[in-house]
Amino acid sequence: MKPMDIFEYTFSDFSNNKFKTMMSSLGIIIGVMAIVVMLTLGDGLYSGVSGQFGSLDLNQIIISPGEAARSTGLGIGAVQVKPPANLTDRDVSILMTTPGVTEVNPRMVTSGLVTFNKENRSSSIQGVKPADETTLSRQMAKGRFLSPTDTYSVVLGYNVSNGTFSRVINPGSTITITNPALGLSHTYTVVGIMAQSNGSVVSGDPNANIYMTTDGLKGFSLMKSYSMIYVRAKDVSSVDQTADNIRDALNRFHRNEGFSVNTVKSFSDAISSIFDYIKYILSGIAAISLVVGGIGILNVMMLTVKERTKEIGLMKAVGATTWDVRTLFLAESALLGLISGLIGLGIAFIVCFAIGKGAGMPMPVSINNILIGIAFGLVTTTIAGVYPANQAATLDPIEALRTE
Repeated sequence: MKPMDIFEYTFSDFSNNKFKTMMSSLGIIIGVMAIVVMLTLGDGLYSGVSGQFGSLDLNQIIISPGEAARSTGLGIGAVQVKPPANLTDRDVSILMTTPGVTEVNPRMVTSGLVTFNKENRSSSIQGVKPADETTLSRQMAKGRFLSPTDTYSVVLGYNVSNGTFSRVINPGSTITITNPALGLSHTYTVVGIMAQSNGSVVSGDPNANIYMTTDGLKGFSLMKSYSMIYVRAKDVSSVDQTADNIRDALNRFHRNEGFSVNTVKSFSDAISSIFDYIKYILSGIAAISLVVGGIGILNVMMLTVKERTKEIGLMKAVGATTWDVRTLFLAESALLGLISGLIGLGIAFIVCFAIGKGAGMPMPVSINNILIGIAFGLVTTTIAGVYPANQAATLDPIEALRTE
């Protein structure tokens, strides 16, 4: 039997049994649609959340004082925690000579009560070493960045300058920062405004920060050690090795003190893995629809074999081989799966567009998700058609012709 004959016969059967074809394909349509939508929803969630992270700097390493509690193995609740390490300029010097490190940015992070135009607002404040902050210095919208001699000058994040107070703060304005707990305060001159930029859950929101020199913090704070040190590795591929080098270098001077060395890359990988799990769990749930659809097609194909027993006997009597009959029924189930998959895919596009529009996040249907959906539909229907095809192929033509 020629391939064209098989396709012609298959389409003829579909057109002659429209209701049966529609009902048998419904499960596959819903299954393919559900799988593609679930996969795309997982991708969309990851893209949307990633957008909230901002542009993650994957070759960045963050060193902070303190470490997580660890069990000593002495019993339930027994923990041993080293006191937090005091990160100082000595540690900065050590890091600058550590293999793999290209940039070191120490930060002192605190908060204070900011007064401008008789209005008070609480704000995050970071003490920096201006000479080391090459990235921040390139993000100015107005004025200039700090210089090492700017003891009582500040640079404001975009949101602090625009919207935090009733009036916009421009370079040349003065603000007063107070530490209510210590009773210390000092007046600072604004020398620059940062351009608006994306923050991340790792580095925080730079738009909400006030930057000053570490010496400038002495006007209202007693901080003497760094809250964190940002380190940049040569490239993403060397981040893990550089992090190990940093641990080894700092351990020599902080044997009895705790510190943490975390890479942005490990954080990004963990988030990606979580969303992969979510995506595939959702897809597994959706695949149940395909299994149900496959069972439906199995039942329909078995019924078709019974209904067409005499027809099968006639085909074999005029020369159709067992292979021809088996191929005919397999082609019918596979073609039903392909057509149902394409219809399900079309519905999935509409559903994804509607969800994306309603949720306000990107929901593009990727090529991989399309191929997975179509493949699942095609494989499910083909497998479901194997047993009925074998049943039809092994019918005895004489017994089949006798069937009324």
